[in-house]
Amino acid sequence: MWSRLAVCACLVGSVAAMCPDDPEVDLCEVDEQETSHGVRNGAWMALLLPLASTRPSLATGLALALAAGSVGVDAVTCGELKTFYKNEQCCGQPTQEVSAPVPGTAACPYSFAKPACSTAEPQTPRDLTAGAVGSMTPKAATLTDDQANFLPLVNVHFHLGAEHKTEAGPCSPESSSELSLVLAIEAAYSDDTDSIAYDAASSGRRLAGNVRPGFMCSKSSLNANQLAAYNFTYCNFAAALPLGFDLLSGSAHVVFSKGDVQVGKSYEIHYVHSSAGMDNNATDDMNADLLADGLGGAANGRGLLNPMIVVQGQIFQIVHGAATVDDMLHGWTVVGHDNSVMYPGSTTGQSHDNEVCSPYSITWHVDKDCHQVSPESFDNLCKQMSEAYGMYADLYPHGSRKLVSSQYVVKSEFVKPLA
Repeated sequence: MWSRLAVCACLVGSVAAMCPDDPEVDLCEVDEQETSHGVRNGAWMALLLPLASTRPSLATGLALALAAGSVGVDAVTCGELKTFYKNEQCCGQPTQEVSAPVPGTAACPYSFAKPACSTAEPQTPRDLTAGAVGSMTPKAATLTDDQANFLPLVNVHFHLGAEHKTEAGPCSPESSSELSLVLAIEAAYSDDTDSIAYDAASSGRRLAGNVRPGFMCSKSSLNANQLAAYNFTYCNFAAALPLGFDLLSGSAHVVFSKGDVQVGKSYEIHYVHSSAGMDNNATDDMNADLLADGLGGAANGRGLLNPMIVVQGQIFQIVHGAATVDDMLHGWTVVGHDNSVMYPGSTTGQSHDNEVCSPYSITWHVDKDCHQVSPESFDNLCKQMSEAYGMYADLYPHGSRKLVSSQYVVKSEFVKPLA
């Protein structure tokens, strides 16, 4: 016992002899030839580790940097550490916050940069018209309808126009005997008049105050009464904000004029399911207890980094006289979706194109029919989002991504009827 204490005392004496009591005496003095590299590293560890509890932003980082050789990160020399200390103007400034990473500390193992399409996994939206081709074989499995509904609903948002495209063709309206709440119209969504006009005016840039429209359902059979204007109370970001809501401290950091909701227009609603969500109340029929703005809950809810995600996409055209839907928020099960497909893809949105692609692999379930819904029903969707869940950033239509080039989407054999 006494011999061990003697050894420790000798080691402490050796450290004290090699280094001053105050690290700044050495870190801030004029450079001189350093010797005994390994011993000096150990000495600095002895001096810096006690400081970790009082100055974690600097002392802990310095200690970890000096120990780099033993923890598998990049090694750092005493000279490099001294240069860093001076460059950060730490001399005589014990409370100074460092602005750069401490040399030798491990870098974040994840890259959040969006990949080039040439290296990304299959993308969305894919052309769903008959005969549309693709080139990619996916690595991720495609989840089924039952598996999607097993995952909590974490977000609902909608895009101006359909991001997907289906061919026009006759559709049989659902009969009232089946208790259907919407009517299928005579054509699917393939009208790209608005998209062509937007792309021609933007020259590839996003137009200020506007979002890119996708494909629209046909309006050829609609009359003036069905297309009359409607004053949406809740599908309007500014009007839906609660009294006294602080934009700076609240969650709704968005621009007011991102898009609007109009009668006659078509919108693709995305119902996002993720294993990162949570069903806090298993006794109710709603598997949507973490429903919130944005896709953060889908991609990293509860800290999960590799969740399973399914997006159910359904297209609605707002028309006066269409049947009323009481609940368009809690999943697409409130309307028929017999003519649907499933395929592996990615996230969408106007920030992606045929050069910059999404880094996420996601299962898609897409209803190929266009459904009519009343203005009151669509406005009620926004009311539920804002009043029941405090969602304000998704009360406007998001921009639609251009159809992805065939070389970046899955082959047709991977687009299967929903099962």
